[in-house]
Amino acid sequence: MAHGVDRGPLTLRPVFVRGVGAITPLGSSWPRSVAALAAGKSAIGPITAFDVRNFPSTVAATVAERFDGVADRRLALAEVAAREAWAQARVSAPPEMLGIFMGAESGRASFDTVLSLARAAGGGASFDHVKFGAGARALAAQIDVSLLSPASVSSALAREFGAAGPARTISLACSSSAAAIAEGARAIRVGLCDLAICGGVGADVDPLMLAGFGRVGALSARGISCPFDVRRDGFVVGEGAAVVILAAEQGPALVELAGEARSLDAHHLTAPDPEGDGAARAMRAALAASRTDTVDYVQAHGTSTPLNDAVEAAAIQRVLGKRLDRALVSSVKGALGHWIAGAGALGFLAAVEAVANGNVLPTAGLSEPDPSCALPHVMGTAIQRSVDVALVNAFAFGGANCSLVLRRCA
Repeated sequence: MAHGVDRGPLTLRPVFVRGVGAITPLGSSWPRSVAALAAGKSAIGPITAFDVRNFPSTVAATVAERFDGVADRRLALAEVAAREAWAQARVSAPPEMLGIFMGAESGRASFDTVLSLARAAGGGASFDHVKFGAGARALAAQIDVSLLSPASVSSALAREFGAAGPARTISLACSSSAAAIAEGARAIRVGLCDLAICGGVGADVDPLMLAGFGRVGALSARGISCPFDVRRDGFVVGEGAAVVILAAEQGPALVELAGEARSLDAHHLTAPDPEGDGAARAMRAALAASRTDTVDYVQAHGTSTPLNDAVEAAAIQRVLGKRLDRALVSSVKGALGHWIAGAGALGFLAAVEAVANGNVLPTAGLSEPDPSCALPHVMGTAIQRSVDVALVNAFAFGGANCSLVLRRCA
C-alpha cells in the first residue's frame, strides 16, 4: 500500500545464467580449468613466492599469471574472469540497468611494506605516532589506494563495463561471493537491474593470511586438501576469480538460478553450529524458493576441515533425506584450495557445468570417505550424468551461510 493505492503483489522475475568465466590455478579460462578438474588434477603445490619456513602450511593453489606491475592482484584476477563471462554472455543493457555484485575482501600491501610500517610504529609495546607518521609518509608511494577497500573490485568492474546500476561488495569471508550472486539475483528479480555481473575473487596466498589461518588451526599441517576424507586436517589456501553474468531475459541460457537463501548461525566466530542448523536453514529456504523437490547434485562447501565437513555432511543428509539416493556430491576445493571470498562463486560455476553440460566434477584428494561424511561422493574423475537441479553451498566464519539452487531450463 503506497499513498492509499493498492499496487498488488510484487511479481518476481526469473533469473538466468548467460555467461561464466574464471581464472584458476588450473587454467586461465573456465573451459581449461574444467578440463583439468574433470581429469581429477590438483593445483596444490609448494609456495615459492615467499619464504615459508616455520609457517603452519607451506603449500597453496596459486594462479600462474604474475600480472607484473599490477598493485592489486584481486583486480587483475577479477577482470580476467569478468571479461570471459561477458564475452560468452553476448548481452547488453542500458548502463543504469547493469549491476555489479562481487564478493571480495580488502587487499593487503606487500609483506615488506607491512613490516616497514610496523617498524615505523616503534616495534614495541608502545605506539609512537610521530615516528609512524613519518614512516608512513615515506612508504605512501608503495601503497595503492585500491588495496584499502573491498569495494575497489566492484568499482573497477563498473568502470570497465560501464555499469551505472546497483553495486554491492559483499565481504562475508567464505560465503562472500555466493552471497553476492544471491544479491545480484534478487536485484534482477525485483527489477533493479536487467543484467548483473556477479562473482568473487580470492587472492590470499600471502604471509599474513597463512599466519592468521594457522593461528586458528584452520590449515592442513600435512599440506593436503581432501574434503570429506578420513585424512583431512584443515584446508589449503587457494586463489582465483569466478564470475557469472545473470540476466532477466533467458535468451539461449541453459541454466536458471531458481532459488537463493542466506542464514546466520549466530554461534561462534570461527566454528560452525555443531548441529548445522544455520546451514540446514539456508538449504531448505533456497530449495523452497526454487519450488523444486528434487536435487541431482550438491556442490558442497567442503573445505577439508574436520568439523566443517562433518557438520555440512550431516546437514545435507538431514535436509535431503531420501533425495540423496539420486544425487551426487563433490567439492572443487580438493583441487583448487579455498579461495575464501571467491569460494562460493567457484562452486557456483561447477554447478553450472553440471546442469548445463552434465559434467559432474570430482572431489580431488578424496580417496577414503570418512564414515561421518557418508554422502554419494564423486571421486577420481568426472561423472557424466543428466543434472536437472543442483544445490550450491557456501558457509563462512561467523556462521554466514548461503545456498543457491540451479535448474536446467525447459
